[in-house]
Amino acid sequence: MNYDNVKRDSRNVKIKARLQLVSFFSGAATMVLELTGSRMIAPFFGTSLIVWTALIGIIMTSLCLGNWLGGSVADKNPTGKVLGRILMFAAIIIAITAFMSNYILTTLQGLSLNLYMSSVFSALIIFAPSSVLLGMVSPFVARLAMQNVDSSGAVVGRLSALNSAGSIFGTFMGGFVLISLFPSGVILMFVASVVALLSVLVYTGAWRKIISIVMFMSLFGGAYAAKTYGLPFSPIGTQIDTKYNHLSIVESVDRRNGRRIRVLITDPDSTQSLMYTDHPTELLSEYTKFYDLAFHYKPDTKKILMLGGGGYSVPKYLLAQSRDLSVDVVELDPGITQAARDYFNLKDDPKLTIFHEDARTFLNRRAFQTPEVEQYDAILMDTFTSSTIIPFQLTTVETAERLRRLLKPDGVLIVNTITSLYGPKSGVFHGIYKAFSNSFSTMMIFLVNAPDPRYAYALQNIILVAMGDTASTVSPTPDAKFSKLLANQWLEPFAPDPSVPAFTDAFAPVERYALVQHRNN
Repeated sequence: MNYDNVKRDSRNVKIKARLQLVSFFSGAATMVLELTGSRMIAPFFGTSLIVWTALIGIIMTSLCLGNWLGGSVADKNPTGKVLGRILMFAAIIIAITAFMSNYILTTLQGLSLNLYMSSVFSALIIFAPSSVLLGMVSPFVARLAMQNVDSSGAVVGRLSALNSAGSIFGTFMGGFVLISLFPSGVILMFVASVVALLSVLVYTGAWRKIISIVMFMSLFGGAYAAKTYGLPFSPIGTQIDTKYNHLSIVESVDRRNGRRIRVLITDPDSTQSLMYTDHPTELLSEYTKFYDLAFHYKPDTKKILMLGGGGYSVPKYLLAQSRDLSVDVVELDPGITQAARDYFNLKDDPKLTIFHEDARTFLNRRAFQTPEVEQYDAILMDTFTSSTIIPFQLTTVETAERLRRLLKPDGVLIVNTITSLYGPKSGVFHGIYKAFSNSFSTMMIFLVNAPDPRYAYALQNIILVAMGDTASTVSPTPDAKFSKLLANQWLEPFAPDPSVPAFTDAFAPVERYALVQHRNN
């Protein structure tokens, strides 16, 4: 037996196993980086389709460039030392990203570029360098693992499969586990430490391995320190990552009266919930006051469904007004509900029931199983995060049908939208209006700013009140509170734009109209 051959074969097996681990975990690191990137950009530029498109596009472009460069470098100098350096540089850049990203994003935000440019530059500056380096790993690993031409196809196929499997692992690990448990900066430091550890697997010299191990320990220690003490250049306020959102909670002062307010932000273009710290159940946002119209058009309202919880401003207000009310709230994100409990004075109440699920899923389930006695007197919708982040599945003909099934025959539906009545920014509203008019015979429009033609073309909160045939639009002489709200009703004839389709589940191009809104804002 030739022991030299056995020893060489054993060494080759170990090298291949190490290269396979590098291929797998570099793919995982790339996907965790991409998912975490969306959370880092969210407090500054939101999570709209524009931001996601820029982030995915830049990272994919960077990976393509990295693949090309990695193949070229591997042909010229196919050694573990070079691959180890690539991995070390990637680890260092990812760590720098964790420390500098908020500073870079703050600077870009201050330049007041449009959302397209801001999103592209953010992804380009923060994520392109590390993505290029990670993209170089896959072809370099394939070159090192290849022993002869006859088996090249199998080697490349196996390593590509492992890299893809790592990407799948990173997607689920990042989306289901890491983002739910750790701040974005901590995740990046952890990814950097893993990438540094990978370099140990490809370095041959003992001193290089020692340097890699020291780098790994330093970065891992940095991740622990970042979790405990935070990172520099952090945004102002409390930052919370949930399964679905990045939350910013800040405090400010209402300039109108000098009272302190607490603000919940999930999108930088708007505020999702506001609360007076000295009176948590008082409504602060003007548009939320229009939900009181439910009691004007149906004075005996007792059972209310609210889609979208946010800071729970409206449910808290409703329950504080009457002990006879019961409110069901559908909120997708349990993290938002927990933030409302921790920061917005949401308390347990036997009259408040919270469902943590997608609003459309809730409607699909309940609309066809709820007996008539369990129908709601009023349904309040507040699911628009901003003018660009719109859950299309809640704007369609099919959604309207399910809402109608859940309402009593004389019930009231009140929908908050962020759009304009006419002009280039109005497409979203016209599509929703057409979709909902299929199920509701009475449709009334309220402009939160004022029912003045000068505001009809402005981007603003527009309240849509919808009722069926048996509902009454005439109520006893309204008190002062209702009179003020009713004064904002748009009484001019309204004809939806014929070029805008009624949104359906099959075709609801809300992104197209929302992007026009943002571009013209």
